[in-house]
Amino acid sequence: MKIIYFSWLRTKAGTPAEEIGLPDGVTTVGGLLDHLGEVRPGLRDVLKTPGALRCTVNRRYVDPSHPVAASDEVSIFPPVTGG
Repeated sequence: MKIIYFSWLRTKAGTPAEEIGLPDGVTTVGGLLDHLGEVRPGLRDVLKTPGALRCTVNRRYVDPSHPVAASDEVSIFPPVTGG
């Protein structure tokens, strides 16, 4: 599985992207975010904030209940602000 971090999430993650194996017991985007919060301490706070992030799976926006597979590309976007 490929994980891509956008904007300031890259700094917090310490990498712009990474390849990981699908963690045991992770079946959804929400479960993946929980896992990443455990293994990437710099992301822990933002990943645990409900609704703070947008995610895509294979370039399609999805909600946290969307299923994930080992072959997926998951992108994580921080909140967007502006006016």
